[in-house]
Amino acid sequence: MNLTRRIAIISLTLSMLGLGQPTLADRTSASWQETKCQGGTSDRLRLGGQVEESKTFTLSDLQSLPASKETVTFLSGQGQETHTYIGVPLWQLIQSSGGLKPNPNVKNNFLRQYILVEGTDCYEAVVAVGEIEPTFEGKQVLVAYAEEDSSHNQTLLSDQGFARLVVPGDQKGGRYVSNINRILVLSASDHS
Repeated sequence: MNLTRRIAIISLTLSMLGLGQPTLADRTSASWQETKCQGGTSDRLRLGGQVEESKTFTLSDLQSLPASKETVTFLSGQGQETHTYIGVPLWQLIQSSGGLKPNPNVKNNFLRQYILVEGTDCYEAVVAVGEIEPTFEGKQVLVAYAEEDSSHNQTLLSDQGFARLVVPGDQKGGRYVSNINRILVLSASDHS
């Protein structure tokens, strides 16, 4: 886990320096600035960046993809919380858009890529692609759309928008972005 966190931190640091490829700091494109951060609940999200095909997903789109269930415990501002979330693994969501754009000139290019997830209130978090890539760490990060209670009843997420990021293994819920409206796959810059 320490390796993937280092990868994410290094990727984010390099990208913020703006050294070449599209990065977190490169948010002047029209597609990224389509909407301003006005808060409120989301009813769709846009997946773009270094994926084969940019797509917009609604609740029914997410529900049509293979679902997973994760029980997580994390610290929040209200104390320790335990929830069972149902949703689409982030890796599966990316695959449904044709997968990551290949870069044959870079060995293990996915280790340089990261995913920026943004909520309607502009709250953002980063997940390294190496964390979710099945042959690397293979963590089941979810784009959750429902929660299951102790009686196994499922309820849709309503106060958190239609989708929320769930990162199993995180001790704190800081990357649990609610009201997701954008997911963008980016890459650390070239060093050449």
